[in-house]
Amino acid sequence: PPVRLMGYGLVTGLNGTGDRVSGTTGSGETVQSIVNLLRRFNISVPPALLRTRNVAAVLVTSEVSTYLRPGGRFEVAVSSLGDAQSLRGGVLWMTPLVADAGGQPLAGAQGPIVISSGSTNSRSFNTVVGTTGTIPNGGMLEANLPRPQLAASNMLLLREPDITTASRIAAAIDSVLGGKGLAVVQDPGAVRLALKDTSAGLAA
Repeated sequence: PPVRLMGYGLVTGLNGTGDRVSGTTGSGETVQSIVNLLRRFNISVPPALLRTRNVAAVLVTSEVSTYLRPGGRFEVAVSSLGDAQSLRGGVLWMTPLVADAGGQPLAGAQGPIVISSGSTNSRSFNTVVGTTGTIPNGGMLEANLPRPQLAASNMLLLREPDITTASRIAAAIDSVLGGKGLAVVQDPGAVRLALKDTSAGLAA
């Protein structure tokens, strides 16, 4: 099963459609998040002076294949937590993603948000609301996900797990080495090599 990741972040660059923030009134979590973000850059701004509608607090979620390795990319979903009118045109600020609240970050997400144009179906919800969106390839895995340990010495690991690609790699290896079963698809993210041990013939 996939691993579900989540995070809390800020979307910036909105054209006046973000959370209603005026000093200490409005979306308090957005104000505090902006203050915390600026402090990382050694910029101190009293919360009472903040007046912006170009930022929105968001929840970032994703389901990641357990076969994905560090450096692999995946899609993330972004949804507004406050009273933003729209996330259209916004960019997600670098957001750590965790599997459990308070846990260690396993991945990060950032990038421009894509808002679906919606559906012409009258029964469809959230057709043009614009408070949810996605970032294709916006997430990047930074740590190994829990999975059975693999023997790295006889494995080829795919950065982007895909059963078709893994099968083609195995077939190509068998074809070049003139054998069958020399390369076996272990899972969508790994091809196991069953090569003969020639170390004994090198002994003096």
